[in-house]
Amino acid sequence: MDANKIKIGTKFEIEIPQTGKKSTDTFTTYSSQLIDVIDKNTIVIAAPMNKSRLKFLSTDSNVLIYYLNERQELLYFVATVKDHLRSGPLDAFEITITSDAKKIQRRKFYRLDSALICQYKIIEQKPVNIDSVNFSQINTEDLSEAYTKNISGSGFCLNLNAPLDEGTILYAEINLEDTAIIKVLGQVIRSNHIEDKKYEVGMHYIKINPIETKTLIKYIFEKQRIMLKNTLQSEVKHE
Repeated sequence: MDANKIKIGTKFEIEIPQTGKKSTDTFTTYSSQLIDVIDKNTIVIAAPMNKSRLKFLSTDSNVLIYYLNERQELLYFVATVKDHLRSGPLDAFEITITSDAKKIQRRKFYRLDSALICQYKIIEQKPVNIDSVNFSQINTEDLSEAYTKNISGSGFCLNLNAPLDEGTILYAEINLEDTAIIKVLGQVIRSNHIEDKKYEVGMHYIKINPIETKTLIKYIFEKQRIMLKNTLQSEVKHE
């Protein structure tokens, strides 16, 4: 990658792999920014901070650096700490970039493999006027339960014991691991037999509250980011 393409002052988010520790869903990130570009592979960053506390970076340690480019795409690269510097009154670090910048998929159609509890019921076997469907008026006492195979900002896939006809409308409440429960109307777009009496039923949303869409996309992105972080930290530790 060419560091000259990153603007001075660009905000960075720094993650530091923890050698000898198991990867978990909890981790600390630090805020920093680009102070100077020495050459295409060498940059100077402000000392990372978290909750107003400076984080000292050990020489020769590897870090993961995330940033937004001019098109608001989220990218990351791996780097190695070379030296501790002073930039005026500020602590800073010289960093050598050791990987290409790679884009993290953030669009709402990213499909996350995740077994989430989904309670659902069939509303209609045919298309309905979605504007006439009021979630608060749906009887939720007789919901069936299943698990998702995957989920995205545009739809989800359910693991069921019976097929559903294409076009069938479902009301569903999807539990995002107890962080939130989103309510949707979904329409069956496919129903595939996989084994024995098991079926994968693909749905796309035909009604979802915009606020819950944002909640869902945030959940998917955070899960994707954690998985990416775990993979990258494993790679960095073995370099």
